[in-house]
Amino acid sequence: AGSKCCKLHEAYRHLKNISIKRQSFYNIGVWFISLTLRPDLFEQNLEHLTSIPMKLKILFGVLLLCCITPSFAARDYTTISQGILERKLEHPYLVFDNQSKQEMLDRIAANPTEAQIFDLLQQQGRRLLLTTVEPEPFLDNDANVYNETFDFEHFVGYYREGAKLLAFLYQMTGDEAYAQKASHYADRLCEMTYWVLGLHRYKVIHKRVWPWGAGDDQVVFTFDLHTSEIALALGLVYDWIYPAMDKEQRNRIRSGLLENAILRVRGNYDYFWWSGAYRCNWSASCYGGLGIAALALLTEDPKLIDVVARSCEGMEKNLEQYGSDNGWAEGRHYSIYGLRESIAFIDAIKRLTDGEVNLFQVEGWQHPADFGLYGMTGTFNDGFSPGPIGYSYFYNKFIAENPDPAAMYYLEKYFSDDRRSMNFWELIWPRPTIQAEKPTVASKYFPSIDWAFMRKDFGEENLQVAIKCAPMNDPHHGHLDAGSFILSWQGDILVGEMDQKVYDQFFFTEDRWKYLHVRSLSHNVVHVNGEEQIPCKHKDQPWIEGLGGKIDKFYTSPAFDYTLMDPTNAYPKQEMKGWKRAMVLDKRTNAVIVLDRITCEKGAKIDLLFHPRVDVTINDGHSVSLQGKHTSMEMQPLINSPYEVSLQKQYVVRVVKNDPMQIVPCIFTSLQAPAKETVVATVFYPSDQKSTAQEFTLDESSTNPIVRYTLGDQTYSWEFAPNEVKAL
Repeated sequence: AGSKCCKLHEAYRHLKNISIKRQSFYNIGVWFISLTLRPDLFEQNLEHLTSIPMKLKILFGVLLLCCITPSFAARDYTTISQGILERKLEHPYLVFDNQSKQEMLDRIAANPTEAQIFDLLQQQGRRLLLTTVEPEPFLDNDANVYNETFDFEHFVGYYREGAKLLAFLYQMTGDEAYAQKASHYADRLCEMTYWVLGLHRYKVIHKRVWPWGAGDDQVVFTFDLHTSEIALALGLVYDWIYPAMDKEQRNRIRSGLLENAILRVRGNYDYFWWSGAYRCNWSASCYGGLGIAALALLTEDPKLIDVVARSCEGMEKNLEQYGSDNGWAEGRHYSIYGLRESIAFIDAIKRLTDGEVNLFQVEGWQHPADFGLYGMTGTFNDGFSPGPIGYSYFYNKFIAENPDPAAMYYLEKYFSDDRRSMNFWELIWPRPTIQAEKPTVASKYFPSIDWAFMRKDFGEENLQVAIKCAPMNDPHHGHLDAGSFILSWQGDILVGEMDQKVYDQFFFTEDRWKYLHVRSLSHNVVHVNGEEQIPCKHKDQPWIEGLGGKIDKFYTSPAFDYTLMDPTNAYPKQEMKGWKRAMVLDKRTNAVIVLDRITCEKGAKIDLLFHPRVDVTINDGHSVSLQGKHTSMEMQPLINSPYEVSLQKQYVVRVVKNDPMQIVPCIFTSLQAPAKETVVATVFYPSDQKSTAQEFTLDESSTNPIVRYTLGDQTYSWEFAPNEVKAL
């Protein structure tokens, strides 16, 4: 609405300057903007219309109709999808047709990298043709989860990925041996009585704490992520080997897709939790696979067009949950997990509607690599390793649809030829040729999710600061970590997050809030008298609105960056009455200053937690040395009252056989609150700048606290006002 209002104002400004019929256009502009922006002025401007010529009234009517046309989010996908049936659909038609297939072959002949990928695919296909020993069906049960054997997933993955590759090679070579083997692999999948992972069936999943958009009373679990992945694969296989199959072979795949996927959901969407949980990666994945399956069967079952329409609607609502800054609240890994292959449906529906449905143009994907590039070290939530996320083919396609020089820089720098995805998607969606451009500013704040990243420049040689102070609105993958941060340098995570290992069967239930990975006790935050942050959602309980933190201000400059945040509302506030944290990155010295203002009762016990990912030495209980494989830093608390620094053990217990316990070290800076407001500063600085003559002070004698320290022969001073930080 705000964007539309701005456009109306701009149009009005131009209307006033049109010489022909200037006054009439002016009258239209006044009336139309009044109607749109100030309904209270509508009547007093109505008199202007009496002097407008009829032709201009007609023009105005057209303008009005254009402006009140339903927005992208309110499109009639049923009507649009019906148009697909008016086309002469001839397989293959989903993500390429015979013309674009020839273009692929031409590129393979001309491009050495694509030729290498195609050669590798042919070698893999030849092995599949010659393989006679295949895995047998495996019943998925709780014992497999406990033993972490994953035999069921391996079984499904073997046939699913093999069928796709063989079908693609048939299209590219015309060799029917590939098609027949692909049909055999598809048949093995269609023999299965269910495509749902054991962890996602009733016995386990009904106990989950459900994400936004899903109700507590969820009892139907016959379609999950794995169902969607198989449906997507078999939809593509059906499309690609259609010309080589007889009626019985086609019916077999149709039967599998209808029985195990489409008809489990069609007409019953409201019974599946993911159908309305648009902020969850499941939503994109499930709608993507469902949509491809329905599109593939349209030549035999045109009535399935209603499934296509619903998949468009669901996919769009999921994509709209990405912030305009490309941020995704579940975290970096899950920002692309749900879309990794679901972009096949986005691409297919664009092709089959001649661009009328172009879900690539949703606002959050206009800069498709921002979260991946700037958020390189932000392993918050159920995150995994730092570094680039996604697959090269994924960015190939999104950048081709939304040419962005910064995204191209990300693709070229982090997905060079030796790291490209060696699969057929790399040939279907080739690397775009737009000019790459490294962003001039390497720090970025993501206001849609309240994450921030501070650095001098991209690359591990630069100190990286990742910050999260977000709302507690994700009970699915979110952690209780408002105000936490990660320090990375030279490939070492000096202060950071625990390793996120494979989930056990209880990780998403109400027990989730007891897992150390999720609790604030495992994050780099502040506790008062042991009071931890709390979740917004418990099983079968209403949401607690307004929980979580917020970033109040983000500032970046060539010399230093800072972030001001307020995590207070992440706590019950029985003990922790208030907490504001300021973080500064001094790009000149690679020093990081953390200043905490903590409000609580005098005498309360305050603990500042810092989780090292490197070797730790506590120096006389008052400072810390952090020694990594490639670099080292010192940690110096500055507190104008007695305090102690200690290294304590935390224990992680998962319900799996081979990982009964993990010991996690945590640095505690502990003190008794000297007053109702306590100021604590913590300075991190490179060890090679440490000297015996160093001085560190926290000056609280003036209105705002001032931190001073000496590195080498230079003294640095920082003033921390409530709404800004100044380098003195």
